[in-house]
Amino acid sequence: MLLALAFAGGSSAAWAQDKGSLDPKPLPPLANPNDPKLGAKELFARKLLPANMPTQSIGTYAKGCIAGAEQMPLNGETWQVMRLSRNRYWGHPDMIALLKRLAAKAHKDAGWPGILVGDIGQPRGGPALTGHASHQIGLDADIWLTPMPDRKLSREEREETSAVMMVRDDRLDIDPKVFTPGHLLVIRDAAQEPAVQRIFVNAA
Repeated sequence: MLLALAFAGGSSAAWAQDKGSLDPKPLPPLANPNDPKLGAKELFARKLLPANMPTQSIGTYAKGCIAGAEQMPLNGETWQVMRLSRNRYWGHPDMIALLKRLAAKAHKDAGWPGILVGDIGQPRGGPALTGHASHQIGLDADIWLTPMPDRKLSREEREETSAVMMVRDDRLDIDPKVFTPGHLLVIRDAAQEPAVQRIFVNAA
């Protein structure tokens, strides 16, 4: 599994900063869904629910899909999901279990109220209309390094709040005014998960 610890200046920062919508509109029906020239992203983006099949990740992080995806609950004691309008909070059950486990461990070790969960994947994975090239098989997820507030965020906050810049303006080191030992503990907790293969985080 892959984790991207997202904050301004990080590898997934652009997608963490892209705001969502308070009034998402359904995509219009495709005039010819069987057109062989139609991009796969147009088809996958229109699937609102997972395929009702046994769970299986098919292909690779940047070229694949998932059957039997599980939804990350939008709220938990130690997590909240961001950018709900994207409908990218679906993943392999093992990934969902990992995020819940990591949220509880970060709460215990770092003393945070919890973590903010960004994109995981679409209900059936596959390429998205915007943003990531990866996140296609339900086995990678974005976690904000912004600590979760000790209250339930409003829909507006989830769509429009930006991640906090954790690095200096020159991008060569962390900003000690905002990057705390707690952040280091969250990264350590993620790194100690046996199922995690890679963590993408800003070089600073």
